[in-house]
Amino acid sequence: MEKWIRREEIRFMILESIERIADRVLDLEETDLNTLLNHFKTRMEQGEINPAWERAVIAYFLINGVRVKNALKQGRMLRQRQPQGQYPQLRLVKA
Repeated sequence: MEKWIRREEIRFMILESIERIADRVLDLEETDLNTLLNHFKTRMEQGEINPAWERAVIAYFLINGVRVKNALKQGRMLRQRQPQGQYPQLRLVKA
């Protein structure tokens, strides 16, 4: 029983920590996100597989997740602006 309680406490602490990190990452400007993304990408590419490399991989995908979120959000906003039942204006790009 004691192990289960300890495990639940740890799980809760990790959950809170991840949410705090997410809040801080969401507060960053796009240029800061790009700088951090490039930093962690370089660490992933150059490093050998060890705990520092693993942290770089986790950080890279956390930051990249913000970029994915922004793209999804922008797509939803564009769809909401389009009147219901109408198709977007199409144009010929290449003949």
